Amino acid sequence: GFSMYPHHLKNKSACSLEDFCAMIARTAEMIGVERIGIGSDLCQNQPDSVVEWMRNGTWSNERDFGEGSANLSGFPEQPVWFRDNRDFENIFSCLRKTGFSENEVERIAGLNWFEFFEKSFGTQK
Repeated sequence: GFSMYPHHLKNKSACSLEDFCAMIARTAEMIGVERIGIGSDLCQNQPDSVVEWMRNGTWSNERDFGEGSANLSGFPEQPVWFRDNRDFENIFSCLRKTGFSENEVERIAGLNWFEFFEKSFGTQK
């Protein structure tokens, strides 16, 4: 899945939407659109203490700053095109402009994940 976590993006928080969608297009060309999806890594409206808990857990004696540092330990600034869950349409619109069909955008947006989970974790006969 393609994460919008800034430390995972080209140019981090300054990653352009076009670069993000171009990365998705290159990957689709390599492995097929039916094998890719979006996983936002969004911690919307959560305090830095939640990010710290996710990185360290409850019982850790050591502090993990992820890709950050002691000076920048919180969640990094989101790219301007993805500030919260209302901005998913920015991505979907750019994917269409990049050349993906509506069906392909739907697959990337969640259908592929749904099919993966259904096949992997659904009820078995």
